[in-house]
Amino acid sequence: MMIFEKASTRTRLSFEAGMHQLGGSAIYLNTRDSQLGRGEPVEDAAEVISRMSDIVMIRTYEQEIIERFAGHSRVPVINGLTNEYHPCQILADIFTFIEHRGPIQGRTVA
Repeated sequence: MMIFEKASTRTRLSFEAGMHQLGGSAIYLNTRDSQLGRGEPVEDAAEVISRMSDIVMIRTYEQEIIERFAGHSRVPVINGLTNEYHPCQILADIFTFIEHRGPIQGRTVA
């Protein structure tokens, strides 16, 4: 399950492609088109959505939203981006570094 409050072409495509390549399927949910966009408590949404998913990726504005969702989810929750953190981007950057320059351990990168 992929939940987007913030739209993104690259994030959606990369997660959807990755899920399919690993043998799964991806469901795209925009908060504007769901009860989340109409005031449903994040905690309630997490409980329901996590009963129907194996993993959830969320791309949202506030870090607090993803933390509340994860706190009530039965499945792992991936931070696809918040205003404070973008962990998947740094993982992609590290992967690219390793592909082009070898191990990153012991290196200084700025």
